[in-house]
Amino acid sequence: MKKILYLMTVLFVACSLFLVNCKDKEPEPTPDPRTKTQLITASVWKITSMVCDTAVDTDGKDGASKDLLSQKLPCQNDDTYLFKSDSTTTEYTNVKCNANEKVSYKGSWIFTNVEKTLTWNSSNYPILELTGTKMVLRYTLVASGNVYGITITMTH
Repeated sequence: MKKILYLMTVLFVACSLFLVNCKDKEPEPTPDPRTKTQLITASVWKITSMVCDTAVDTDGKDGASKDLLSQKLPCQNDDTYLFKSDSTTTEYTNVKCNANEKVSYKGSWIFTNVEKTLTWNSSNYPILELTGTKMVLRYTLVASGNVYGITITMTH
């Protein structure tokens, strides 16, 4: 009798664990059917994150940090970027840092390296991610003999 009770207990626990761990599979996200050109030109982008691999002090105020956006002036953090299908770009300055600053700046862009790199205003940015709402780019900056890797996230 003890063996039967023991086996029933073990079987009950095993079944309970199996049922608890059984989850419905979440549906696979549907890939966005738009081309990379359609994704990048869909609407205006804003830089929401800029992280350096190495902590640096770009503003000389509050010490070194990997978060480069926190070291920029508020008037620099509000700029937006429009990529147009004719390979031109416009950077819009919403709040001017000084009275003589332009309201917008024109530039150019193109995909290179089989659409794995964004060449924007003559600088190359490997594309880490490009979706309908998010673009993550990589940038390498060489300054004073040092190499800095920067990851830029833009959203809209």
